[in-house]
Amino acid sequence: MREFWSLDFVRKYMRVFASLLFVLLLFVGCSDSPQGNKSIADLKMSQNALDYLPKTRTPPLSPQEVERLKENYLKKFFAPFLGLTPNPNIAEVFWIKSSLEKNLGYGENLKPISPKMTQKILQDMQIPLYPNATQMAIVIKDCDVRAVPSVHPRLSKPNGFPFDRWQNSMIFYGTPVLITHYDTSKRYAHIQTEFVYGWVDVSHLALVSPKQAQTLSSLKHFIVPKNDESIIKDWRGDYVTQARIGKLFALAENNNIFIYKRQSDGKLRIEKTAINLSEFDTFPQAFSQEKVAEYINAMMGRQYGWGGLYEERDCSAFIRDIFSNFALYLPRNSYAQGNFGTRQINLANLDSLQKEKVLLANATPFGSVLYLKGHIMLYLGEDKEGRAIVAHSAWSVMAGDFWRKDEYRLGGVVITTLKPANEYNGAWGSRKTLGDRVLLVNDLYKAMQEGQ
Repeated sequence: MREFWSLDFVRKYMRVFASLLFVLLLFVGCSDSPQGNKSIADLKMSQNALDYLPKTRTPPLSPQEVERLKENYLKKFFAPFLGLTPNPNIAEVFWIKSSLEKNLGYGENLKPISPKMTQKILQDMQIPLYPNATQMAIVIKDCDVRAVPSVHPRLSKPNGFPFDRWQNSMIFYGTPVLITHYDTSKRYAHIQTEFVYGWVDVSHLALVSPKQAQTLSSLKHFIVPKNDESIIKDWRGDYVTQARIGKLFALAENNNIFIYKRQSDGKLRIEKTAINLSEFDTFPQAFSQEKVAEYINAMMGRQYGWGGLYEERDCSAFIRDIFSNFALYLPRNSYAQGNFGTRQINLANLDSLQKEKVLLANATPFGSVLYLKGHIMLYLGEDKEGRAIVAHSAWSVMAGDFWRKDEYRLGGVVITTLKPANEYNGAWGSRKTLGDRVLLVNDLYKAMQEGQ
């Protein structure tokens, strides 16, 4: 027995045990697996935004405040027709340049992108010649605004779908733009607006004459869709565009709207077509929490679209499209939206319980947004259990413990608490929830009151 329990014997088998434990930790601890099919408790909550309306509503904005917001919004919307000039900051305009030279990423085949491909893209951008154009145009088809003149994606990792880092945003039909540059092929034009710039396929643009620019920027009456489903056709019955929450249409007489077409010479032709006015709201709407809830419901269940891919919305597009109806002209990305205006409360140094208390006491339900790194959410108020509730367009959240980290799919516009999938967090080393990561709350309702 003394030989069996010798020191050498114990050491030998302790080494074996330690090796096995190390391998187990390596495979389990490094887990980053998708759990897309697992149910998430928060998604069993009511997904009807009207159910979360507060008993006490915010005071309505005055007609003067609404008119001031409208004027500011239209001034920014039509800026490309009102003297906007090319941004002289080349590093800002072509921010993607450094990653094309260093961080190449992965392509649609999930293999590393070749330096040859990115060098070709850089050459096609002909950055030293920027700006080589100054032309007014209008978008005649909902389309992608790209960071590079290419349809090919760039993923940060082989399993990085849907995060195509060369995708900037979708831009709506009817949006005025300034063409500031062309690539070598002239298939792509670099466009600039007050909220986004990047590369757009030229076939999705129509050149606007000074006279047309004056006519369009002088229009006073506009409408916005109540849904994402209505189809706009011309007088011939041909498809023009699809209604989308946040998309602006110029109203003509007799329930007609102005529509825009690209002629064979690339220039704009303006027509009119009849619509069902009951499917639209006048622009702008005076802010109300009930109206925000209706817009959320119209988008509820829409799939997640990073940068507007597949004509869907990511987190910041969801926020922007809601507040556009109230003539609040927001930036496109979550960081800029979180820092828009002057009505932020910094929550970075608070724990999750303290953050929730601050929100419940200070944030405007349906009028405040919560920013965390890489994400933004609309605060709805509290549920019957006193938990803070948010609406957001999100791809997934992480949960797990010291041993594992799993991805749980949300996949689109949802209503949740600040802790979706928290039931999958372990007691030891649980992963941070959305609430843990919130950095600030920004009251956009108060920003509207101040005419920002």
